[in-house]
Amino acid sequence: MKHNVTMFVSMIFLLALSTPAYPDTDRETVLITGSNRGIGFEFAKQYAEKGWHVIATARTPEKTGDLKQLAKAHPKLVIEQLDVTVVSSIAALAKKYRGKPIDVLINNAGILGDPNAQIFGQFDYKELDKVMAVNVLGPLRVSQAFADNVAASKQKKIICMSSGMGSMMISPLAPNMYFYKISKAGMNIAMGSLAADLRKRDIIVFRLAPGIVNTRLLEQSGIGGQGIEPQESIAGMITIIEKVTPEMTKEVYIYNGKTLPF
Repeated sequence: MKHNVTMFVSMIFLLALSTPAYPDTDRETVLITGSNRGIGFEFAKQYAEKGWHVIATARTPEKTGDLKQLAKAHPKLVIEQLDVTVVSSIAALAKKYRGKPIDVLINNAGILGDPNAQIFGQFDYKELDKVMAVNVLGPLRVSQAFADNVAASKQKKIICMSSGMGSMMISPLAPNMYFYKISKAGMNIAMGSLAADLRKRDIIVFRLAPGIVNTRLLEQSGIGGQGIEPQESIAGMITIIEKVTPEMTKEVYIYNGKTLPF
């Protein structure tokens, strides 16, 4: 009898060692790609202030000064290395968090690309490859890698950052930026298909546009005009994410609750 008890205790001990410890499992968890600045950083900040567990990812965590300061103020925020264009980087993070429920996965990482490489008559197709790798393949790869984590959660939501530049009706209003426009249109189609595929697992895949926001991307675009501040955009998007239903996945929504015309 004593031998059996000893064996049972040993098995429990080994199981504890092999199972990742996730504190406060009653709290929601969000994973955000591209959290080092702009929209991604503001998502991390506002979710941290709500008391969520925040997995804030960046390509080079050692260069994320503001994010490190945010982590010091919010112990439930952790910074992880992730490059959405590198399969091994995604696989390593997915392995680390295997079995961890993720309520909301936000595919935020995105790039405009070099505007000068996207002007008709001087296209640089290597730049197109870079933009597509981040803006289209990135969300697909990350969503596939963490689908089980999302399925294991309470909220089961995958959010993908869209843009008016991916709209057939809006994109012709602005010149150039061909590669960025193509990538956002492609992302809209890909995530619409993913929404249909994952519906059977009760996962909501939702496309959400931040609006015209005062970020580095807006400055690089050269569009001009006054955008809204990240705080306003993200607060609006988080409110929509909280209320999103499967029926809403047929449309692309903007931070203010309106739908984006295709």
